[in-house]
Amino acid sequence: MSLFNSNRNRDDKNMAKSDQTRAQRLALPVDIYENENELLLLADLPGVEPDGLNVSFDAGELRIEGRRGPAEAGSVYTRTFRVSERIDPAGISAELDQGVLKLRLTKAEHSKPRKIEVRAA
Repeated sequence: MSLFNSNRNRDDKNMAKSDQTRAQRLALPVDIYENENELLLLADLPGVEPDGLNVSFDAGELRIEGRRGPAEAGSVYTRTFRVSERIDPAGISAELDQGVLKLRLTKAEHSKPRKIEVRAA
């Protein structure tokens, strides 16, 4: 079972519907790495400053939206993921450094592998 699914098709439909603004909508490519404790998402957001970035989590959905340039004529990067209940919402953190967003999604304790101690009878 996947820890999350990208809703890229839904984002593409939303982009097509939002022609009210002149902002150029761009798909946000994301690299995803997993280890036993967390998922690490890396997204390139060139030209996006921290005040132009919105990362939200609501009802199992992680949404990333980054804006560069003026609101009416700039570019908007967007991506939405459906996140599994195996991710701890309180353990999600974000850091933007030189145009690279680093999102850490900590796995819930109940979903981490654990070693079972075997005792002698």
